[in-house]
Amino acid sequence: MRGRRIWTAIGLMTAALPAPLLAQTPDVAPPSAERPQAYRQPQAVLARLADVPIALDAPGLVPGRTTFTSQDEMLAHLAAIKARAPGVFLGSLGRTAQDRDIPWLIFTKEGLQDPAAVRRLNRPVVWLVGQQHGNEPAGGEAMLALASALADGELKPLLDRVAVVVVPRVNPDGAAAFQRRNGLDYDLNRDHLLAAQPETQGLQRAMTILPPDAVVDAHEYGATGPLRRFNRLAAADQTILDATHPGVPTRSTALARDAYLPAMEARLAAAGLSSAVYLSGMPQTGPIPTGGTAPGISRNYYGLTGAVSFLLESRSAGERDAFQRRVASHYLAAAAVLETAARDGRTLRRTTAQARRDLARARAPIPVAYEPPVLPGELALMDRETGEPSHETIDLLDSRQLRVTETRLRPRGYLLAPDAQSAVDALRLKGVKLCEAAPQTITAVAFHVTRTQPVTRATREASTLSEALEVRLEAREVAPGVGWLWVPMSQPTSSIIAASLEPDSVGSQVHVGLVPIADDGVVPIYRVIDRAPRTVGRC
Repeated sequence: MRGRRIWTAIGLMTAALPAPLLAQTPDVAPPSAERPQAYRQPQAVLARLADVPIALDAPGLVPGRTTFTSQDEMLAHLAAIKARAPGVFLGSLGRTAQDRDIPWLIFTKEGLQDPAAVRRLNRPVVWLVGQQHGNEPAGGEAMLALASALADGELKPLLDRVAVVVVPRVNPDGAAAFQRRNGLDYDLNRDHLLAAQPETQGLQRAMTILPPDAVVDAHEYGATGPLRRFNRLAAADQTILDATHPGVPTRSTALARDAYLPAMEARLAAAGLSSAVYLSGMPQTGPIPTGGTAPGISRNYYGLTGAVSFLLESRSAGERDAFQRRVASHYLAAAAVLETAARDGRTLRRTTAQARRDLARARAPIPVAYEPPVLPGELALMDRETGEPSHETIDLLDSRQLRVTETRLRPRGYLLAPDAQSAVDALRLKGVKLCEAAPQTITAVAFHVTRTQPVTRATREASTLSEALEVRLEAREVAPGVGWLWVPMSQPTSSIIAASLEPDSVGSQVHVGLVPIADDGVVPIYRVIDRAPRTVGRC
């Protein structure tokens, strides 16, 4: 097969973008020469960002509060919920690198304390996840308010028809330092495919026991992103994007866009809040990209499992400016997802179940290269001094409508040599079926890989395809020995398997340097094609 360089228009453009629009709030540490005073929105702007008239029970929203919720305050809040509602499951996903607890809660009408028993209820399971980025506090605060409302507040009646999992703060170390990354200095929202960090490992262990039908991942974006290009602030209270990888089942995408997105938009609008598509960057010229396509991004990863998956990003600027409004926008959007799942849980359950069957039975080629079209769009803005609203007609580099430009024959599965242990560990964590490889000689396809760029943090945290590798495929006789494993594609995790093991998938085990490239350029991962013997592995 020919060598391939993997390109997409979005990858080429985002390589030269300034800081994104910005899934991150300003640091609250004292200003210094290296850390100037954060931008503060004028009073005329803040006057247009009034609190939303809704009761939200969360420590960081107590009147007069000037700081964000600490780890101890979060744990105390959750303990108080458990004391008021003993049927709530309160557990731990594990400990961080700095030994902080990562709590999670499960809400069911029956008060079940066993996650596996919750799965057997045969109700939709909705996961609500907050604060993957430590300096984006509104999502975490909204999760605390949602937990309270589910325990004994306005959302409790929904538990007749839906089970809810809440992870208030995935990144406690980052929250403590008010930094984007975790305590090991990695971006957790690029780690869902690799699952190399303790936080994502804990999350995925629990999701293997209690798989989600829908996932909501709450973040914040920086309203100052458009200043350099338009000299105005971003205006949308909430930006939303579903999974945008081409391997996501089309039926999951259709349900997300036809039922859940309109419900969120309507719930926000009813409270006087605006919404828009999430933009991942703000270049000074040219089309503006929506969110990236990498499978390691939370919304994409869980979409690849067949779940209805959304990123939410509330509007942030000026530390605690309009903080209640930011929290309320997350709360209302997540509540709309819960209400929609409760109202028609049968459709959600049927869609995700069929999506997973489709993934296990898929025969279509794997998308290797793809690109977003440039489409017309509109950007809601406000004057930086007065807050006066305005709009700009823009070109969107729209990842919601990707065009697949190159495919690769879908294999029956992959053979993993012992040197691929990192991939084995990650796949096993995700509940992927791994089998002992049969001792026989078969014709497989080897990957010859040339690294055209060194492995850096940017490689590991890439959100779009780039020219990091050149890959050539070659038929080769392979005789599996001791320690070799067979990974069949006939399972619901097939899209995750392919994204993890095809070297030129962004964020794959080879792409980020976790699986080695031998001196001859061959990696210890082999594709097995349809003509191979039926007994490739003992499962």
